[in-house]
Amino acid sequence: RRALGFGGYDAGLAFAGRIQPHKGPDVVVRALAELRRRHPERRLGALIVGDASGSGHHEPRRLAALAASLGVADALRLVPALPAASLADVYRAADVVAVPSYSESFGLVALEAQACGTPVVAARVGGLPVAVADGVSGLLVNGHVAADWADALAAVALNPVRRARMATAARRHAEKF
Repeated sequence: RRALGFGGYDAGLAFAGRIQPHKGPDVVVRALAELRRRHPERRLGALIVGDASGSGHHEPRRLAALAASLGVADALRLVPALPAASLADVYRAADVVAVPSYSESFGLVALEAQACGTPVVAARVGGLPVAVADGVSGLLVNGHVAADWADALAAVALNPVRRARMATAARRHAEKF
């Protein structure tokens, strides 16, 4: 956890994928800000892993600026895309993986994270309701409102008993695929 930037945090959130607006990485930044506002006594951080592609080539700079404007730049780490083995380390180090896509054909990141034993909070779009067993291996969120994402992320990341139960179920769910 320390090597990936989660050392010293009470809870670490992760996002992995292309850094493009339709993948919703800004939702993670906004939810992190909301979580830190609600829980000032907790050390919360997020790791966003991926490279910009297509029309999103300005996204990493935009996310860094958003984090600064929301006062969470100190708790957000942006990392370029990683090889599969290193990405698995990210999934295992995180307390929860966020998949806030606006559209998603299936949700491979969600399944990869669950296969590593990490619960997922995902948008209720496309194939994500199949990839994530709502209330069992993670939670599904309707829409992209930061407050709703903060609720769902906190329900998993800040509840060790629920998180452990979902982690076990996440592995079992991923095995079906």
